[in-house]
Amino acid sequence: MKEADVIIQGAGASALATAVGLARGGLAVTLLDAAEVCAAPAPGSEPRHSVIDIVSERVLRHLGGWPFITRDRTYPIEALELEDCNAAAHLTLSACEVGETRLGHVVERGVIDRALRKLFDALPQTRRLATGPVRDIAADRQRLTIHLEDGQALTARLLVAADGDNSPLRRLAGIRWRRAGYGQDAVIARIRTERPPGHTVRQRFCGDEPLTLLPLDEHESALLWPVPRTRARRLLEADSSSFHHQLEIASGALLGGIEASSARQAQRLIRGRAERYIGPRLALVGNAAHTVHPLAAQAVNLSLLDAATLIECVLEAHSAGRDPGGIGPLRRYERRRRGSNARMQNGLDITQWLFGAQAAPLPLLRGTGLRIAARLPPLRQALMTGLMGLHGDLPELARGPGV
Repeated sequence: MKEADVIIQGAGASALATAVGLARGGLAVTLLDAAEVCAAPAPGSEPRHSVIDIVSERVLRHLGGWPFITRDRTYPIEALELEDCNAAAHLTLSACEVGETRLGHVVERGVIDRALRKLFDALPQTRRLATGPVRDIAADRQRLTIHLEDGQALTARLLVAADGDNSPLRRLAGIRWRRAGYGQDAVIARIRTERPPGHTVRQRFCGDEPLTLLPLDEHESALLWPVPRTRARRLLEADSSSFHHQLEIASGALLGGIEASSARQAQRLIRGRAERYIGPRLALVGNAAHTVHPLAAQAVNLSLLDAATLIECVLEAHSAGRDPGGIGPLRRYERRRRGSNARMQNGLDITQWLFGAQAAPLPLLRGTGLRIAARLPPLRQALMTGLMGLHGDLPELARGPGV
């Protein structure tokens, strides 16, 4: 039987960040299913991009991964331009107003995963196993044992489920998952436009189809376009000329004409949350615990905050000579993250509804609100603080500039 202090199942940022942080804290960590699944996009597909806010940048700096990430391609965000076409109003938020050089970065997801995987492999007392599914979980007062379908048995003091929104570990632990569809798919592509995007994220709300353009290279942006599911299918099937024409209309030609686009993909949008974040010697992080609407591109930021908070709670117990997989540190983790994630999830849902609703007097009220915000620096600054993640109960890894 193979032993470790912590077993983590997952291959994305939440799994890898948790693994690196706990291993750096002196725990023996085994990572399951951590093959380099994000090393390259599938043939014909475009790499997915995420917005990394200031707080997530700090977490990655403290873990030691940021220098590896910036050696690859990162795209700084200096401003956000938001337009409500039905209210004929817009709002611009700039990092310089709060004394910062950036609101965050656009980063390819695979770049983050590769950097954290490299760090993990270089740490002592770490092991990666490419395994089959977990068959069962059994926990007692001292340890937890998992049996794999291939016959292996592994034991640890803590099991971390970072295995996505369809988490098999969550199901084995009997934790209920509340799931609801938005009735939308997000159309994703890389586009080339007549005018360069600069370092500005642009969002345009027209009914129930909020369109986001994330700045990449000169004249290139990453498109995230949630639309009703039937419309998403038509957009995927459309020829380039038709797709570009529809996109120019939906974007209001914010960056001029669409000159080219990559292969298109569609991502099903699901709202999900676990009724509990913990079980006996078990913690859920990232999409295993929650999924959110991509309106503000917060999924990776929430996952990294989950990881940083769990690392802090577990290592505090370990440093004090207490059981790192005991109920005390796990309850502290759940208290700190479950409510915060729920507020973000609800806030994004309310924002999506508010900007999507067109019944009077909502467009008038939205327009008035945006125009007031544009004239009030304290309100703009509060909005920017939220965009950068600088609010709430931040774990130590998320504080300060990082190393």
